[in-house]
Amino acid sequence: MRTSLSAFIAGLALAGAVSVARAEDDEILQRPDSAAILDIAKGFGSARMGTDDNGDPMISGRIEGVKYLIYFYGCEDHENCKSLQFATGYADPLTADQANAWNAKYRWVKAYSGNGSNFRMDVSFAGGITRANLEEQFSNWNAMAGNIKDFVSGK
Repeated sequence: MRTSLSAFIAGLALAGAVSVARAEDDEILQRPDSAAILDIAKGFGSARMGTDDNGDPMISGRIEGVKYLIYFYGCEDHENCKSLQFATGYADPLTADQANAWNAKYRWVKAYSGNGSNFRMDVSFAGGITRANLEEQFSNWNAMAGNIKDFVSGK
C-alpha cells in the first residue's frame, strides 16, 4: 500500500511539473509584441525592425532568398497592434487567373493580381495565440517562400 501511495504522489508531482513547463511553453500572446516577433523572424533568416509609412512597426526580412515584410495592423499610437500580415511581391504581374490558380492550390498564403504579383498571409491575435503557434506561422511562411518564387518565375 505504501509503495502505491508513493508512486501516486510521485506521479502527481511529475504531472504538476509537466503542467508548469507546458504553461510556460504555451504563454498566450494577446498582441503582437514587435521584439518577440523580430526574435522569431531572426530564427528564420535575416530580419530588421523598422516602421511603415504610418509609423507603425514593420519588419523586413529574407526567408529562403525571398524578401518579405511583416506589417502590424490595428495599432493604437503605433503600439498594441491586433494583427500581422506577412507580405511579399514581385514586379512581374500576376493575372487574375494566375492568382486564382495559386489560391485554389494553396491554403495559407493568398495571391493577388494588380501592381506586380502580391502574396499575403494574415495572423490574427484575437483571443491570443501561443508563441509556438506564432513560430508555426513563420514555418508556414518559410515553407511557402520557395513555392512563391517558383510560381512567379514559372517553374
